[in-house]
Amino acid sequence: MWWLLLIFLAVILFWGWFETWRIRVVKTRCESSNLPNSFNGYRIVLIGGLHLRRNSGWTRRIQDQIQRLNPDILLIGGNVKATHRSGNESTHELLSRFLEPLDPPGGILAVQGYRDRKKFWEELPEESRIELLSTSHKTIDREGGRLTFLGIQTAHASHLDRGINQLREALEPLGSGDYRILVGQSADLLRVAQGQPIDLILAVDNLHYQIRIPGWGVPRRDTKVPYSWGPGWVKEGLLSLYLNPGLGTRWIPFRFFYRPEITLIELTKK
Repeated sequence: MWWLLLIFLAVILFWGWFETWRIRVVKTRCESSNLPNSFNGYRIVLIGGLHLRRNSGWTRRIQDQIQRLNPDILLIGGNVKATHRSGNESTHELLSRFLEPLDPPGGILAVQGYRDRKKFWEELPEESRIELLSTSHKTIDREGGRLTFLGIQTAHASHLDRGINQLREALEPLGSGDYRILVGQSADLLRVAQGQPIDLILAVDNLHYQIRIPGWGVPRRDTKVPYSWGPGWVKEGLLSLYLNPGLGTRWIPFRFFYRPEITLIELTKK
């Protein structure tokens, strides 16, 4: 019987490895009466967990798919690396090459991930086109309407008090009338932002294990959200979160019912 068990384990391991290559493109909409008319149809592409390689077919597939989506803005939800031992300088070079053919009119925004190397984002080359949201915001004006993206410094939003304080700091300089999108790495942002003037939350997190057990959920740590929360839309209170499961893997190339994803969110006026 042991050989049947070995065959079963081999099939599971092969399937998990194969899943890491099965990148899916999810197209979804967010309808809101608060959205300015000038941003009706605004297209946001959300990615994260980029594990970049030189001359990689996997990387080129991601580039091609993003280009075909024709986004107005590109959001990177942290956790960018080549290998777990790669230095910042070499990873910056790979990231620059990855972004070279991508030129969305609204620019490229990023937030810190809890697996990014120390000072990875602070040490970006001066010529980098990436704008880091770190307890800060970027506002896009269009025909009298304003769309504001916010990010907080801590990627570990499960430290709720710290996340709430940083979000309040990021919101403080903003005026009224903006449509506000909070970008981050943790699904805990849905708890952090309760009661705050936020319209939408977009996050990228493989929840550590990139594994989903049917009928139970996603094993995780460093987060306070329910086990039933998984990729896709989650609503709590008056707020909605879209959780992207990322593109890379942690430690070993294995995914289980948790395919890598590129997400297109189209904002529509309700």
